[in-house]
Amino acid sequence: MKGNRISRRDFLWRAMLLGGGAALWPLVQACEEEAAPTPTTPRAGTTPAVTRPSRTFNFAYLTLGWAGTEIIHRQNLLGRRGWNMQWQTVGPISGLVNTFASGQADIIDMSVIIAGQMYENNVKLKVFGTAVGSLGGIIVPQDSPIRSAADLRGRKVGGIPGGTTTQDINGSLRRLFNLDVFRDTQFVQATDPPSAANLLQTGQVEALLIWEPTLAQLELTGRFRILVTQQQLWEQASGSRLTQVHVVYLTTPEIAQQYPQLLRDINDAQREAAEMWNRRDEAAITSIMEITQLPRDVVVRAMSRTTILYGLTDDQMNLIIEQLKFNREHGTILRSDVWNDAAKVKNEFFLKV
Repeated sequence: MKGNRISRRDFLWRAMLLGGGAALWPLVQACEEEAAPTPTTPRAGTTPAVTRPSRTFNFAYLTLGWAGTEIIHRQNLLGRRGWNMQWQTVGPISGLVNTFASGQADIIDMSVIIAGQMYENNVKLKVFGTAVGSLGGIIVPQDSPIRSAADLRGRKVGGIPGGTTTQDINGSLRRLFNLDVFRDTQFVQATDPPSAANLLQTGQVEALLIWEPTLAQLELTGRFRILVTQQQLWEQASGSRLTQVHVVYLTTPEIAQQYPQLLRDINDAQREAAEMWNRRDEAAITSIMEITQLPRDVVVRAMSRTTILYGLTDDQMNLIIEQLKFNREHGTILRSDVWNDAAKVKNEFFLKV
């Protein structure tokens, strides 16, 4: 968006969500871009033999989304495959949702539960790849009397309502302890990871629901400890031992139909980024530091606790459907029974390329 102008499409999108979505919070706020879009083109001598379209594709992702996209961007992994990309980092989750829904981005990364809510609200999309496994946790001060998640009842708890970490942890807490963080705690809302971390660091809350790398950033101060992880709660609540899919890549149906090779190359670039991530490649560390503006020790600690993913297999689709069904039953944000129809979801929500 430019200046203070709001397009009619943006206005209708916000009105739709506010009128028919979660009453707890306004999902879509004005898009706040953290950095100006940056185009990348193939490096000299690296253009593939196959011909790529001359058009430029807009790829937006969360500044602190922590999905490996930083490496694809900074290492020009799509440019090396012949694609012209324009990159944009966005701070708030709601800003990224708005960027995609208003047609300002062709491809984004998005957490699973929020992608599900977008689908429920008739945003046209196709999930074509996975990016990262479960990232979140509950973190408290070192000297906190809180010893289990059940102890959160009645406490001041912070989190980002429009994020999968908060929504997924809340679903598990409702299932395990009949504890709803929005109803049974003094919940304090943040808009992005830095503002969430500030709530805990300044003592405004007694516990925080947040994801990597903010967990590592807080833990490395020596003042805070992780109470329980999102993955641990998921395993306890669902009985599953599979690593949750936390972040996926999605695009528009038009891009999916016209440029399937682009999506295949994004998945392949994610595979390359995952290999760099897993061996702690210096270029990968530097790329992440440049985008997140976090120090090396935080980046390396968070990388070591992250399960990086790529591609989209049948098993991954089935697991994502199970996660969405679980959150429909035990969470507060998903409202449609469509998640019980696996065949319909696989046909409409996913795209295997």
